[in-house]
Amino acid sequence: MSRAPRVLFLYLPTGGGHVSNAKAIGGVLEARYGAELKIFDPVAAGSEFGRVFMEDGYRIVSLKAPFIWKAMFRAHEHTPNIKLSQAIAGAMARRGLERVLDEYRPDLVVCVHHLLLAELTRALRSRPGVKAAVVVTDPFVPPRIWALGHEFPMLCYSDLAVESLAAMGVPRGRLSAYSIIINDKFSRRPSPEERAANMRALGLEPAEPLVLIAGGGDGIRGAERILEELGRSALPFQLTAVCGRDALTKERAEQVAARLINRGRRVQVYGFTDKMYELITSADVVVSKAGPAVLGEVLAAGKPNMVAYFIPGQEEPNMRWIERMGVGRYCPAPQDARRAVEEYLSDPSLRARMAAAIEAVGFKNGLYDIASALMHIVSG
Repeated sequence: MSRAPRVLFLYLPTGGGHVSNAKAIGGVLEARYGAELKIFDPVAAGSEFGRVFMEDGYRIVSLKAPFIWKAMFRAHEHTPNIKLSQAIAGAMARRGLERVLDEYRPDLVVCVHHLLLAELTRALRSRPGVKAAVVVTDPFVPPRIWALGHEFPMLCYSDLAVESLAAMGVPRGRLSAYSIIINDKFSRRPSPEERAANMRALGLEPAEPLVLIAGGGDGIRGAERILEELGRSALPFQLTAVCGRDALTKERAEQVAARLINRGRRVQVYGFTDKMYELITSADVVVSKAGPAVLGEVLAAGKPNMVAYFIPGQEEPNMRWIERMGVGRYCPAPQDARRAVEEYLSDPSLRARMAAAIEAVGFKNGLYDIASALMHIVSG
């Protein structure tokens, strides 16, 4: 190809992980390979109702009504329900997808959302020169919906994901294993001096342990309750909570923080922030939601991960993996999180075991290998 390849990423705003992965991969494709890049939500482009339905509906159901999400997830174990959901999403995405394909004329379409796969297949039937690939953003046991509605190459975040999809009937020739994608910042851990400087810049005390509550772009269910319970500990540590786009939880967490500050505890509350690298690498222990991006960032930083919440069905395999590998614990109640944090901070042998388990995982950012694989697809 004599000119720079045009790459189109397709995502939906159901959580921040899809678009953050697209941006991370796209940045490497631009910087290393000179590719032209477009990151596009075809539903929002064609329908304001669709955007609200996808973005707000996902956040409300997954974080505020997890019992409904769990029922929906189980329903999607059955092919007719999967096809129905893909058809509904496809109808909302059709106008935007057709327009961007005709106007942008990509050489490669990278889909990072399973609901768009069937509609992308339909759209590309009349555009045979356009190649496509799927980046599977569920890292260990992808839901069955990823396997249906297409015949594209699938780039996965683990060998476990490859085995899961192969068991669902996806030919192994379409599957390849890499690792979880995270922001390239996390590929390097700060020195002790850099960590101390980062903490001072954040208004934190470098000599005092830091416990971080974080759940990614959409926040973490019950952050204010976790914050309040951790604040009851007799151990001297600082607290920081990141609530993402969840404005109501942030407001409640700020009220809790004010009470804890009055009692002498150093506490900070963030909404959506670009300081996640500084916060995670400064923390001694992270209390998190089991999303893949936070999971990868915490692993890369060498921190223990106390999982306080996971989206039922979808993120449960992530939590199980964390426990099985010994790199964290599941803490379903705020009291469990407090006890896990207190034990970790006060038990040197536990800290040593978890540190060894984290290093044994040997986490590697999948960003560059996946970018390279996509360039091979577009040029092959």
